[in-house]
Amino acid sequence: MTIKRDDFTKPTIDILAKRVGYQCSNPDCRKHTVGPNKQEDKATLIGIAAHIKAASPGGPRYDLSMTETERKNINNGIWLCANCATLIDKDKSAFPVELLITWKESSENEMKDKISGKFEDRQSEIKNPFIEADLLWSHGGRFNRGFSEKNIEEFGGNVIPCGEHPIIFWDLVWNFSFVLHNNSRYPAFNLKLEPQGTIRFSYMSDLHKINNIPPYSNIDLDTKFTDFLEGTSIEADEIIKSKIPEKLNGLQIKMTYEDEDRKEHNSMIEIMNGEIYTIRE
Repeated sequence: MTIKRDDFTKPTIDILAKRVGYQCSNPDCRKHTVGPNKQEDKATLIGIAAHIKAASPGGPRYDLSMTETERKNINNGIWLCANCATLIDKDKSAFPVELLITWKESSENEMKDKISGKFEDRQSEIKNPFIEADLLWSHGGRFNRGFSEKNIEEFGGNVIPCGEHPIIFWDLVWNFSFVLHNNSRYPAFNLKLEPQGTIRFSYMSDLHKINNIPPYSNIDLDTKFTDFLEGTSIEADEIIKSKIPEKLNGLQIKMTYEDEDRKEHNSMIEIMNGEIYTIRE
């Protein structure tokens, strides 16, 4: 028995292709899907008006609740090259409905900006990777290193009355994940971090000299800050309750990385008022 397909009409196919300038809507492809044929009076078309939700039962992302009209509607279509159209159906779990809708909207918006001239204005900017830093507290605490001689002055001897808080040498420790996010569609290469000034982390795991961060990916570095206090447990607890210690305010790290053309980009990472910021230069 032949399974009925709710195919797009020719006008719908034509409009789908034109809305993205005959380019594949997959952001990692963007292949042109129309060009000259050897015969001068013909053009070669390798694009496909693919269904976001399948045209027939059993197809990828089929939605039983849709009507025939909804399946054939332009809202259920996305323009792709022949290869990407095959890919989204062969590996349907990797290409859910939500992702394909995002592709479609992004591709149409990009084409809208191109024909209005906005795309050219920002083209040089959007080709650049952009790395942003975040500092995520993981664990820490206070560690007793012994009693201070100040207890003798405070309490008149080595015996500390019940209910009093002795003065202790404390190691205060904050452990972080220092996360470097590539919040762009473009890879970043050979990232370098150069601390500036005297305020620094006590420890940070090393970056390989040759490294890269793919688009929308990140690198995590184990990071630690330690401090010392001669005081009571109450005083120590008050200091370590801050996820980013006050003594890190003013910390600066220069960040340098390259784009695909090996053009260098610089940013400054700063901690101010207990928050971390990335300032693009």
